Amino acid sequence: MISVPEELYSKRELRFRDGRFRILCVSDMHGVANLDKRLIRDFDAILASESPDLVLLLGDQVWQDAAEDESSLRAFLTAVDEPLSRRGIPWAHVFGNHDEERGFASERQQAVYESFPYCLSKRGGADVAGVSNYCLPVLGSGGEPAYLIWAMDTHRGFGDYIREFGLDPDPWFYKLSEPMHVNSGYDTVRFSQIRWYRDLSGACEKAYGRKIPGCMVFHIALPEYTVPYRNPAQTHYRGNMRETIGCGPVNSGLFNAIVERGDVKILVCGHDHINDWQADYQGVWLTYDGGLSYDGYCDEDLRGGRIIDIDENDPCRVVTRMVRSADVVDGYPGTEERADG
Repeated sequence: MISVPEELYSKRELRFRDGRFRILCVSDMHGVANLDKRLIRDFDAILASESPDLVLLLGDQVWQDAAEDESSLRAFLTAVDEPLSRRGIPWAHVFGNHDEERGFASERQQAVYESFPYCLSKRGGADVAGVSNYCLPVLGSGGEPAYLIWAMDTHRGFGDYIREFGLDPDPWFYKLSEPMHVNSGYDTVRFSQIRWYRDLSGACEKAYGRKIPGCMVFHIALPEYTVPYRNPAQTHYRGNMRETIGCGPVNSGLFNAIVERGDVKILVCGHDHINDWQADYQGVWLTYDGGLSYDGYCDEDLRGGRIIDIDENDPCRVVTRMVRSADVVDGYPGTEERADG
């Protein structure tokens, strides 16, 4: 049974300010133990330039030796949290495919995230697949939710899916010569997550007498992301696509559920570091936020994040753009080869 007040709880209240609310989405920091200081430099400059009301970290915050244990994760998150907490900016996250690569389970990582006072992430229900599934309300001038921020866990590799459902592990299953969208070894959203979104969305509509518009964020692109770049005129596609879309081989049906419900107006994902495009497909904006890493691959001219500006008087209207390190960092990218932490 869905309890709307409990499901929409946030430990720090999010509100429209003078009818405006700004979200900054960044992803793929790929932090390591000896992190390149330019990551925090760029992040700090973007925060100073954009003054977001909320920052969403969309997966692959860490990898390699920063993903090994609580100590390594906490050290990296402390560096990321500093420019946020200094400005009093709340933040939240979803997990990516690399965050758990050293065996430090997402379940245990979640407790580390939640220990930061400005982090609003919360563990989703035990009956919902994954860990980083939650919904944050942004309150309007009347005190009720006027906008909802949905976070969805897109899991890791397709091998997990195969093992979970006892499928044939032979690679033919996901390395087809003529796939529906792309050949990829990444995972997909589960039915329990879609049911959770539909049930809570419907409960909110019933409780407040209207559908509440919102956005949804996750790490790995949905299969529908393969449509816009092949149909640029019809989808108002614009931006950069410099690598293959790394969605999984199975279509979960999440996008269909979003279209049917009609409340989520924009999706934002990471994962593909050098894609930053946006497009309108079936009335939903599909977008990337690029990448921000210096310890993973990125293109200097694309490094940055995605802004979503919401107007309380017209919350269904999507206003989004990229903000780039090149535009806000003095002397970017700098002459140093690496600025060690």
